[in-house]
Amino acid sequence: MRYFRNFVVSSIGIFLMIFCAAVKCNATDFVIVDVSRQIYSYDSLCEDMALLAAGHEDIISYESLATTLQGRNVWLVKYGNLQADKRILITASIHAREYMTSQLVMRMLEEYVLNVDTPQVDGHTYRQLFSDTCLYIMPMVNPDGVTMCQFQPGMHQLKANANGVDLNRNFPVGFGHGGTASSPGLFYYPGTAPLTEAETQALSGLINTYPFMACINYHSMGNVNYYGASTNSAENAKRCKALANVVSSVNGYRTKYCGDACGSFADYFYEVTDCPSVTIEIGTANPVPISQFTGIYNKNVGLWKVLAALFL
Repeated sequence: MRYFRNFVVSSIGIFLMIFCAAVKCNATDFVIVDVSRQIYSYDSLCEDMALLAAGHEDIISYESLATTLQGRNVWLVKYGNLQADKRILITASIHAREYMTSQLVMRMLEEYVLNVDTPQVDGHTYRQLFSDTCLYIMPMVNPDGVTMCQFQPGMHQLKANANGVDLNRNFPVGFGHGGTASSPGLFYYPGTAPLTEAETQALSGLINTYPFMACINYHSMGNVNYYGASTNSAENAKRCKALANVVSSVNGYRTKYCGDACGSFADYFYEVTDCPSVTIEIGTANPVPISQFTGIYNKNVGLWKVLAALFL
């Protein structure tokens, strides 16, 4: 059965590649990632990831960085020149109730995969733009929390993982600061110590293994691009503000300086890499209603190609 499924997935992927090349369809015309439903689950993500990779092994690969308490994989997807030294990190759904960010990232990935050789307005293709760059995408950092939020009664406002730890408070820089909770729960509990969770260990291991040029973290809500921290070096503070302005020029969201470190992944990324990061907060509610997806997608889909050109 496993071999049959692999054959089917590969066949579908090859068909999609041929079909899209023939008619030059856009991702909005031919859909792998379902954006018509509110719930975008871990299982859907796994299926979509396999479909997108099939037939496109030269530009996309995926691997598990960790296994969660409930047995799910924390996936890393690579897109672009898979051997490139210029790396940009993308994260989504570190907070459970912010699961539309996974849907957004996967739908954006669909656009970039299915249209990799389609000339854009400027005449360049995505393959050309990413000839020297690779996106390292973690499309669902907190799969246990997302699943609990989506399918367990009373959990619709959950931010934490299955241990009740808010993963975006579980990093060393600023740990224990910024309105933390004293016990496991829906949100803000940082854990007993930094990096106690499989999910945060996966992120830490990744950025301590590979050098990155920049990072984009997708969160919700507020339609705002957050940047910087008081712990930044003077040089990186300038880079963070400049990157936030670039992001804002694409999605039209306002920019806002973060301030003091609070144990977030962005705080830790700054410390380890001394490189810029921007946190994009999509939507106007949590969870973001599916009715807002199209507008959010249209505002944000062009960002990755801008980043690739920026770091050429």
